[in-house]
Amino acid sequence: MAPRGRLMRSQLVAPALAAVAAAGGDVAALRRRFALPASAATDAEVTLPLPAFRAFFDAAAEAAGDPALGVHLAQRLPRGVWGVVEYACRSAATIRDALVRLVRYFGLLNEVVTISFDERGGEGLVEQRVAGEPLALGRHANELFVVALLDRARELSGASCAPTRAWFAHPAPPDPAPVLAAVGTTRVRWRAGGNGFALPRAALDRPLASSDPPLAALLDRQAEQALAGRAAPSRWLGDVRARVRDALAEAPPSLAQLAAALRMSPRTLQRRLGEDGVTFQQIVDDVRRELAIAWVADPRRPLGEIAFLLGYAELRPFLRAFKRWTGRTPAQARLARDVT
Repeated sequence: MAPRGRLMRSQLVAPALAAVAAAGGDVAALRRRFALPASAATDAEVTLPLPAFRAFFDAAAEAAGDPALGVHLAQRLPRGVWGVVEYACRSAATIRDALVRLVRYFGLLNEVVTISFDERGGEGLVEQRVAGEPLALGRHANELFVVALLDRARELSGASCAPTRAWFAHPAPPDPAPVLAAVGTTRVRWRAGGNGFALPRAALDRPLASSDPPLAALLDRQAEQALAGRAAPSRWLGDVRARVRDALAEAPPSLAQLAAALRMSPRTLQRRLGEDGVTFQQIVDDVRRELAIAWVADPRRPLGEIAFLLGYAELRPFLRAFKRWTGRTPAQARLARDVT
């Protein structure tokens, strides 16, 4: 029986099954094991519980005899696998514009995964996370995300697009050579809580050979209409996260306080959060993590001030939390100048 957990939509099941079939693996056995629809090998999208999604990719890698399945899938994904989101990015003017569109429209593909793009310190930082899931999507899908974005940037810009560094949520694989070669840097951090990379600002300005302003405008309209038409839980969760963020400087908000601010009962708030696959404490912890990483990156901010702004009564609990989030202390992060 497939593991239970929050449901996520994925466009990667069919390409994974195709890789298994090409290697002579037993696709039918995989379908049965994970209760996939009979049409999974051709479906544009398949929905699986997140634990089952991770387990499926591990099993697909074994069936295909490919320990680096995520890397190799990323390098041969069929064009258009991500639909209007992909074509909106392809038609953008520059790598930066493509990444902005990816963040803006990613909710059309998946409600569980969050993508961020931020520019600071002369770099553009792209990151994928799953709230409350330190391993994110699992090794193969994590590596696929990073390698696929970098490969498309290189393909469409005609440049090397070497990242200054990269990071992954999962532990280092037994043989990291394939992913290091595909990413293009040995500055890789593992167990980072998310997946991403940093590009120098000059790379963000590179024009895309596929740029098509009229098509981009058309696809933007289609994507915006599709976003507006979705009952997106992410927008409601965004409001919850914003209220938690605003309340932190006073004190860590309680479930009852947040429920009152949202004009609902604590029981209703718990139920709605559960329907979206998160808990109240996961949201508080995730907001604290995001703010901590941003503020620690500024060496002018005292750590005691950051702890206070995050609602910690003392510095020590904040230091422990930061080590849990990032695998290093704030002092180590500042020394390395590598807060991600």
